[in-house]
Amino acid sequence: MSKKLFLCYVVVKYKAQAKNKKILGLTASPGSDNYTINQIAKNLGIDAIELRTRDSEDVKEYLQELDYKVVRIDFPEEFDKIRQLLKKIFDRKANELKNRKLLFGPSTKKNLLQTQGRIMKAIMSGNKHFNLLSGASACAQTIKLQHALELLETQTLYSFHEYIQDIFEQAKQEKSKAVKQLVKQPEFNSAYILLTELLAKKKEHPKLLELKSIIQQQITENPKAKVIIFSQYRSTVSRICKELNSIEKINAKVFVGQAKKKTKSGEEIGLSQQEQKEIIKEFKSGKINILCSTSIGEEGLDIPEVNAVIFYEPIPSAIRKIQRAGRTARLMKGNLIILMTRGTRDEAYYYAAFHKEKKMYKAIEDVKKELENKTKAKQKTLF
Repeated sequence: MSKKLFLCYVVVKYKAQAKNKKILGLTASPGSDNYTINQIAKNLGIDAIELRTRDSEDVKEYLQELDYKVVRIDFPEEFDKIRQLLKKIFDRKANELKNRKLLFGPSTKKNLLQTQGRIMKAIMSGNKHFNLLSGASACAQTIKLQHALELLETQTLYSFHEYIQDIFEQAKQEKSKAVKQLVKQPEFNSAYILLTELLAKKKEHPKLLELKSIIQQQITENPKAKVIIFSQYRSTVSRICKELNSIEKINAKVFVGQAKKKTKSGEEIGLSQQEQKEIIKEFKSGKINILCSTSIGEEGLDIPEVNAVIFYEPIPSAIRKIQRAGRTARLMKGNLIILMTRGTRDEAYYYAAFHKEKKMYKAIEDVKKELENKTKAKQKTLF
């Protein structure tokens, strides 16, 4: 049973048994649309909603100062050469899907995954038409290229290289026609050559270099500072942790979920519940001063107050952004820093979360007014 279903079950049982029913629900992020918020109110029997933000007059005096900063970083020209090569294949495959009448709308990650789902559902149901089979291969290649471009633009060169190596390995093992076709593309091989040249020069994504500079400054200004760095991918978190541990007075540890995942180097990344508890304990005591975390650190864990929260990349979810940001400026002044690479999907994700957050607050206000109107209507019928 999911957490949401369990909570609904508990509320139903409570309402059935309680004599003087009182329910108070508190959340940092109830949802970003009217329907979701209405459903929560309905399931919990909520008849009034109160919304507070950092700008609310009655809470301002109790809040700690939050220093919010977006650090914009230029995307290197040498990285862009690789991007343009992969983009050529990506555009070619996306256009193929559109010409086959399989992809509709922009070639976003969401649309591509939905397209792949429809194609595979049709094939699994027995439709082996050539258009579908060829479309399945083109779609798989496009999704892989989409992910490769995201790693190149927003993560680390190490993560990107690891993924490209994995594609070559899959092709070698003949795991699918899609990867075999992809590694045959001249642009793909040209991109790989440029990548190996950058690695030979010990180049890395400028975000990682900027992050190291920020951390050094944080620790210099406050030797007892504790920082959480969030990133989407385990390979990036692992790389960040390794780089930061090269800095004097830094003791960083990776904080990820329980599922064990092998990296290209054979390293297994994954923490048991006991290992997670031990890391949190060390972070609380100050033995660890930097936590490099995936989404596992966003909610539901007893993570102490931190001096700074750093987003290695913006995320397109308003809810997750709020959860991450809520790890600092609770009991003392805090810093929220978001690293953003110019001209990449970092910018798109940042503004997506910004607009979704505004939409969420509007949706809450709308539902709040609806409930107030219902309450007034009930009161009129009573008198």
